[in-house]
Amino acid sequence: MGVDPNVHYLYTILAFLMAAVGVVFLFRRMKASPVLGYLAAGMLVGPHMLQIIKDPTDTQFLGEIGVVFLLFTLGLELPLQRLNSLKKYVFGLGVPQVVITGALFAFIGMAAGFSKEAAILVGGALSLSSTAVVLQVLSDRREMAYRFGRISFSILLFQDIAVVFLLILATTFSGKEESLIVALSFAIMKALFVLLAIGGLGRLVFRPLYRAVAQSGSSELFMATTFLVILGTAFLTEFAGLSRELGAFLAGILLAETEYRHQIEADIQPFRGLLLGVFFMSVGMGINLGIFLNSVLLVLGLLAFVLVLKIAVTFVLCRFNVLKVSLALRTSLLLAGGGEFVFVIFSPGVARDFLPQGYEDILFLVVILSMVLTPLLAILGKWISDKFLMRETHADPTIEEEEIREFQNHVIVAGFGRVGQMLGDLLASRMIPFVAIDTDMRRVTEGRDKGYPVFFGDAKQLKVMQSIGAARAKVVVITLNQASSSVRVVMMLRRRFPDLPICVRVKDHKHHEKLMKSGARLVVPETVEPTAQLATSLLHVLGMAPEEINQLVDSFRKQKWMVSVEKKGEE
Repeated sequence: MGVDPNVHYLYTILAFLMAAVGVVFLFRRMKASPVLGYLAAGMLVGPHMLQIIKDPTDTQFLGEIGVVFLLFTLGLELPLQRLNSLKKYVFGLGVPQVVITGALFAFIGMAAGFSKEAAILVGGALSLSSTAVVLQVLSDRREMAYRFGRISFSILLFQDIAVVFLLILATTFSGKEESLIVALSFAIMKALFVLLAIGGLGRLVFRPLYRAVAQSGSSELFMATTFLVILGTAFLTEFAGLSRELGAFLAGILLAETEYRHQIEADIQPFRGLLLGVFFMSVGMGINLGIFLNSVLLVLGLLAFVLVLKIAVTFVLCRFNVLKVSLALRTSLLLAGGGEFVFVIFSPGVARDFLPQGYEDILFLVVILSMVLTPLLAILGKWISDKFLMRETHADPTIEEEEIREFQNHVIVAGFGRVGQMLGDLLASRMIPFVAIDTDMRRVTEGRDKGYPVFFGDAKQLKVMQSIGAARAKVVVITLNQASSSVRVVMMLRRRFPDLPICVRVKDHKHHEKLMKSGARLVVPETVEPTAQLATSLLHVLGMAPEEINQLVDSFRKQKWMVSVEKKGEE
């Protein structure tokens, strides 16, 4: 008597959900990445452990859709404004890190007997780090705004872009062209053609379509339109002989420049997370721990080799870019692990075509173990870099000047008291570069302890403002306590930098007219939600979309309200 297919699928879904809820919840409680939780849950219910699910292919289609949504989200998070603000490290460190690390792994792979195609794919995949794990580590430790956090994030941005190229290569190599050069050239030509086609489609169709749908006021229609755009562009690129993930990624990039980006991101987030969880669970089900036990020395040896090589390459590149030893060590250790895109690039079909039997399991085990070690490597990096930082500061107290020189189109915050610190938190949460100055050394120390670029200096002095890049700044925010000092700063800046926008916070309305006549673009009284209004106007000056500003400021308001409620409760 056969098993009812509907009952079989229901059984599979229930097993997936039970494992996901239990194991992923446990990993969340341990503050570990949910990606690792999904992989562990998949291994637990898979055919190599409890055998609750014996055929991982039952969920393969849902997992593939999850990957499409992941690539769309990556494109959505790469607006040109963000790339431009971090371009020094995105291209100055990200490009050579991926190329050099990937090339070294590829040469080693060819020496070990892999084909050229397999060696290139393995090398490229191993050069990547885990965006999910690294960003969670930075977020949990509140280090995203630190300089090494911005550098790490910049490198991860380019690695996300490199994933798309590796997917194109995987699809092209599967075509079995005789010449590797011909295959690469053909892949690049096709990718450029598809990019132009989807770009034209975006300008002619996407914006008008979303405008009409948004005016209809139907949230269901808006979500359905997003699904249509994602899956439609994925279909077009697959029809053109490229990967469906490329189409989703390009669609994300195009929509990232529209005013609908944040609503789209909020709509697909739950679906993307759930489908991606299914994908990682299906990957986990395919991992055979028996192979690890039989090849434990080989796996651990490869793990150590991968970590050491990636640390060495990233460290050398950071030093070549004139970064301090402490920064280079912390960045290289944080990015030493492998990434989840190894599982995306080496889908079952690709792994079957390019990797000898058994090598896929070893590759996945090495990457998973390296991802598990990432939080520990972050702790080790902080401990080692702190030792070097003490020596560097003692040897050269002015060494931080290099940090200011790299800023372009940044925000200058004059006065780092209560309002200035909240503005710094807000700007840091969106990776907007800023420099702050204050004459109170206690405030400067507090800001430096949080990893912010805060310096001791008097905003009324022209040389001080020039030294922190006033000529290159996008806007200056003045949050000084004394209104007379604010007036002097505004007059000096307006005289020497006539085109520089200036926003001022004052305690009352008395000096409002005088500051406006002095040249301030905006004066916000402290009696009317000073930080929220000042932040809103500041982000408008920076050119951020109104929807994003409202979402960000509302979230910031709620966060600060919760903090104040907790403090009152403690009192």
